[in-house]
Amino acid sequence: MGLFKKEHIFISINDRSIRYLVYPRQKANEHIDYGEVFFDQLVMEDGRIVNESQLKRHLRTLVEQKKWKRAHISFLVPDSFVTMRTEEIPNQLSIDEAKQYIRLQLEGSIRLPFKDPVLDFDILNYGEEKNEVLLFAYPKERLKPFEKLFDDVGLNPIVADISYLSAYRTYQSLQDTSTDNHLLMIQWDKLDLTLTVFHNNKPRFNRHIHTSNAYQAWELDSQGNELVSTLPKEELEDERDNTLITIERFMDFYQYSVLDGSIGVTDVAFLGNHPALIELKETMVERFDISVKTLSLPNELPNGYGALIGLSYKETPSKKKRVKPPKRMTKIRSKKQHKHVDEQSTEPSLKEESTDSHQNSNHTEQ
Repeated sequence: MGLFKKEHIFISINDRSIRYLVYPRQKANEHIDYGEVFFDQLVMEDGRIVNESQLKRHLRTLVEQKKWKRAHISFLVPDSFVTMRTEEIPNQLSIDEAKQYIRLQLEGSIRLPFKDPVLDFDILNYGEEKNEVLLFAYPKERLKPFEKLFDDVGLNPIVADISYLSAYRTYQSLQDTSTDNHLLMIQWDKLDLTLTVFHNNKPRFNRHIHTSNAYQAWELDSQGNELVSTLPKEELEDERDNTLITIERFMDFYQYSVLDGSIGVTDVAFLGNHPALIELKETMVERFDISVKTLSLPNELPNGYGALIGLSYKETPSKKKRVKPPKRMTKIRSKKQHKHVDEQSTEPSLKEESTDSHQNSNHTEQ
């Protein structure tokens, strides 16, 4: 990687585990360190920490064993509370000024389903007087417990990101992307499902579905190294079939409600660790006349680490960059750099501003 001079950890926490990824800092022959610590009970539920003591105990043990004390970390926020929408802002504003402008419009022209949000945005279109931006919002009260958790165990949280944005960075690093395509990114893990359509390299429509039986349907194996299903084979097949129905409805809604019906999803990419993922992918290959593929991650990492890899590609944007069209336009696309329009990225970072249910849907106008 070579992006970070100090030790930098990439972490995601879900209802039953902590997943981490660490790239070697200097020595090319060092192995990538990755792994997952599992819990025999729920530590999170609906994006909220519900067992802080157990979560903190296991995380502190990791910090001590791995010698991560005072290391910088980037982490993925739970998808449950992410809000995404398009807005317009004056084109002469800097990043900080734009955020102040957006915040002043809250409860007025811009309404969010929660108060005191952490805000960030990406530019969709430049206008003569106003720019169209893609606004991301996350409730600060849901972010603070994670910041406190990491601080308490001796880690230094510097970036919080959204999993589907990180997953798409991984896709960009592995595939030749076309702005004409409508890519459906399917992140299917054992405990949740995230569906996101990307067009012009921007997220356009998103839905997050949380598994209702995260505790009952999965148990630790005898070694405590993996969550294994407690469901009979027939029920696992039913879960796969129900997931396919959910995906089909999502695709139909995107084509006929978000768009005008003339075009829909053109490509599908899978990430995740659900045991039925390959079977679902093969079923979609047979059923749909579109490109459907499972991403093969670098360094032979398991498929569930796709979002963390993309998180490692993220760079912190400059707060002083103007959000008007840059004079010198370049395109940079590689595994090590992901910048949108010039030498300073405008890619959103929820952490930049600050140190609802089982289903959540977002979409933007085309």
